[in-house]
Amino acid sequence: MRYLTYVDKDTFLHKLDPRTKFVFLIVMAVLTSVVKTAWALAFLLVFFLILWISAGVMKEMAFLAKQLKAIMIFLLILWFILGMFQEPQVEGPVFLRTEVLGIKICIDWYDIYKGFASALRLYLMVSSFFTVLISTNFSEIILGLSKWHFPYSLSYGIGLVFQVIPIVISELNTIMEAESSRGLEIEQCKWTTKIKNYLIFAVPLFFRVLNKGHAISLGMHYYKLNFNVKRTSYKTIKPTVRDLIFALVTLVAVAGTIVLHVLFYIPLI
Repeated sequence: MRYLTYVDKDTFLHKLDPRTKFVFLIVMAVLTSVVKTAWALAFLLVFFLILWISAGVMKEMAFLAKQLKAIMIFLLILWFILGMFQEPQVEGPVFLRTEVLGIKICIDWYDIYKGFASALRLYLMVSSFFTVLISTNFSEIILGLSKWHFPYSLSYGIGLVFQVIPIVISELNTIMEAESSRGLEIEQCKWTTKIKNYLIFAVPLFFRVLNKGHAISLGMHYYKLNFNVKRTSYKTIKPTVRDLIFALVTLVAVAGTIVLHVLFYIPLI
């Protein structure tokens, strides 16, 4: 979990204008919400892989994949089981067709396709957010939104989300380590057991997050945070050629993803 927080590195991704990265996050959130075609999602994954390798954050994103592995496997199996009891929805190879105790069972390529596309889509949704999170600190987000003339209260609230999520992750890590010391297996267990264990963590995590939220609120009160006070900053931000190149490359990746989505579209029924 320690890799899913802001990482201070000297890479092009870290040097980008925070507003560029914020627009990137919004674009990718919309794109991954709309695109459901496996080929298009695979193409988008390649773009992300190139981005992560060039930005030196591949280690962090691989760790994220490891943390999401249980949920992704669950999606694969869920779609596979649901498809077993349905006739093929799309033409293609059928691997098994039989009947057990009067129940028709059909396993075809589309069942696997749906699970793969859903798991990949989930990973891209989450990883697009963490790509921005690990390369942009709390103050940069607030400064960037303020430059867009957002109200400071709104800018602070959005920036606080990026600050709170690593805290939540850290709290979850602490709970997991405590439960592991008591003998609760987390890593070396079946995926069904792992999902059940994560549900066990949810209750103490909820109360610890509430406690952290209360501490943040008290801190804002004690330091008399006033959103109406005009603030200045020693740091200045402005778009550069680097931002333009990144925007153009992202635009090409988005266009390619949309084209593949249209050409190979198969509805996830």
